[in-house]
Amino acid sequence: MLWLGVSLVGIALALLNVRGTLRLWRTTVYERGQLLAQTALIWLIPGSVFVVTYILKDDRLGRAIDPTASNPETPNATIVVGAGGPGAP
Repeated sequence: MLWLGVSLVGIALALLNVRGTLRLWRTTVYERGQLLAQTALIWLIPGSVFVVTYILKDDRLGRAIDPTASNPETPNATIVVGAGGPGAP
């Protein structure tokens, strides 16, 4: 019966590794070399998928919209007016 428990844990970790690898390769944050290194990390070190997915979660939440691009009150704002409006080329 012990082998059944060990195999279930192994299957669960393998499925988590597949999910983490797919999630990692869907991101556009990292370069190809970084993706390969993190994929190797996921598959060679058991449980490291939790660290990689935690980092991916932080990257997604940490991205913010540049407030100067959408706030017309700031001096660096780009205000787009219709084609014939003031400031058009």
